[in-house]
Amino acid sequence: MIPGQLKFDKTEFTVAPGQLVQLVFTNPDVMQHNFILGATGSLEQIGTAADQLLATGDALAQQYVPQTPQVLYSTPLVDPGQTITVQFRAPTEAGAYPYVCTFPGHWRLMNGILTVRPASAP
Repeated sequence: MIPGQLKFDKTEFTVAPGQLVQLVFTNPDVMQHNFILGATGSLEQIGTAADQLLATGDALAQQYVPQTPQVLYSTPLVDPGQTITVQFRAPTEAGAYPYVCTFPGHWRLMNGILTVRPASAP
């Protein structure tokens, strides 16, 4: 993460289908952030759902993670100055999967792409 800029320090990375991914998420910022991996093409849908979640009163209880099938994986909120290490399996289908922070207002800037590509592909 890049402090004060609402940006992940890595805006893209590539993994193999079904690969075990270890994510070390350090938050050097002054506000909370999370990490959500979405289905291909779902950035706008997840972001809009996150915005709508704010109107329900349950947003904080849900860690600002919208309850939608487009969310493939999510972390809890990471407090300022904290680091968490999590693991998840990459999707098995090749493609470009968006990742995003859904803390209120962040998704439009704080996002990137996880590319799933077989090892033999260029």
